[in-house]
Amino acid sequence: MSTTSSNAYARRAFDLIDAFETCAAPATVLDKLAIALKSFGYSSFLVTGVPEPPQRLEPFILLNGWSQDWTSHYVRENYYLDDPVAAHCRSTVGPFEWSDAPLPSKRAAEVIRVAQDFGLKRGFLVPVARTQSVHACVTMAGERPDFEPSAKKAIHLLSLFAHARIMSLLSGNKETRHIVLSPREREAMTWAAAGKSSGEMAVIMGITERTVNFLVARAQRKLNAANRTQAVVNAIRAGEINI
Repeated sequence: MSTTSSNAYARRAFDLIDAFETCAAPATVLDKLAIALKSFGYSSFLVTGVPEPPQRLEPFILLNGWSQDWTSHYVRENYYLDDPVAAHCRSTVGPFEWSDAPLPSKRAAEVIRVAQDFGLKRGFLVPVARTQSVHACVTMAGERPDFEPSAKKAIHLLSLFAHARIMSLLSGNKETRHIVLSPREREAMTWAAAGKSSGEMAVIMGITERTVNFLVARAQRKLNAANRTQAVVNAIRAGEINI
């Protein structure tokens, strides 16, 4: 994957993020997220909390972009109880392809097999974390989604931002924007948003890679982020960096 192509994925994600900022209602986010994910090959998606079974999934769903048929079947069969993708989400903080989720039982394998029958052939999930605990996710699937690494990074960023926008709209609270980052932390997060690695940032900023990692880690703590990608999202939303 060339740098130009990688930058194109990032630019597409940032353009879509700009579109989310104009959304005034969750239904609008639903429509824009559907269009955004379709451009990456996804036809179905769900933005939801991930409660521990035996709690059911339905009360925790924030946006439902699944088909009505699949939703009805999933709920009727109470698939959430044995859903291997949901189970894997509750044990990790990193995005993953559905195929990476272990299948510990015949029932778990059935969930995946039947999902494929409904057109959810290949899937990708982005956990949304608060510090250490995963409390929500954006999960999506389609016939032939784009699993190129840069595409998955763009989806990761896009999903976190979409979830944050939904939560802001559902809470009904206006976002307050406080300056929390130092100039060097802000510079580091700006380069992180551009997709630069710690090594690349060290060269650009004229400091050691260790110092870069220190700045990023400190920014993550200030932004209440579980990882670098979420820190970028929170920094953008707080007005700390521009894209």
